[in-house]
Amino acid sequence: MEDLRSKIGNADVLPTISAIARQLLSLQLDTEEGEKQLLDLVKSDPFISARLIGMANSPVFVMGRKISTVSDATLVLGLSIVKSVATVIALTEPIRIRESKIFNLSDLWLHSFSIAAGMRFLASRLPARLKQDENMLFLAGLLHDMGYLVMAHLEPAKFDAFISHVESRPDESSIDIERSEFGITHAEIGGMMARKWNLPEEAVHVIEGHHNPEADSVPVTLVRIIESITGESAIRGAACPEVQPEEFERIGLTPEDIEKARETLEMQWATSFMPMS
Repeated sequence: MEDLRSKIGNADVLPTISAIARQLLSLQLDTEEGEKQLLDLVKSDPFISARLIGMANSPVFVMGRKISTVSDATLVLGLSIVKSVATVIALTEPIRIRESKIFNLSDLWLHSFSIAAGMRFLASRLPARLKQDENMLFLAGLLHDMGYLVMAHLEPAKFDAFISHVESRPDESSIDIERSEFGITHAEIGGMMARKWNLPEEAVHVIEGHHNPEADSVPVTLVRIIESITGESAIRGAACPEVQPEEFERIGLTPEDIEKARETLEMQWATSFMPMS
């Protein structure tokens, strides 16, 4: 029987990257023409448009104003976030997931957005010597758990059983359970997909390294810090990782920075937006 790693390597198993995703990945935003092309691409896809408008109506971005058009959403979110979100939707939407009472796509999306927003927030507080490309961090955060989508797409029944196992064994590492039951982790799968899609190496590093204890780069540390706040909430019941003060102090962050990130994310969780299901 073909294992999951082999299946992912089979070009016919997963949908090919869509034309709109290819265009979005190559799009440059430093010209007026690039900005116009971005808006035209987003407006051409009702699925992407609706989700961007939903995100723009989150209290994280706007309070007391109803956003109803892509143009207004772009003004609220900014071109770089619009590009990142549209790219992720275009990449992952063709990976169809059957309806499941156990795996909730909206939970996955909210968790992924929380990681992306939290990473971007903390990156703005890093000392100058450790500054990162905040837009790249946002894209990587949105995609960091996309391996779960591939698992649910290729092995739906087995994936549901895996989630049940995680929920029933809260003291055991969900990563260890993944490796035992699939022979591969969602982070490794995500890295394989990111390379297949020719994503930037910075994003690949975050996607495949965010559960690797030997990866201690600034971007991966940011993921761990935010997951210590949010928990591994893409999968219900997964244990919340602990981040020691020396980890965030090593990259120049303070307890006040972490608390401010927590407050910002709690404001986001107060409302639900942009479901992927």
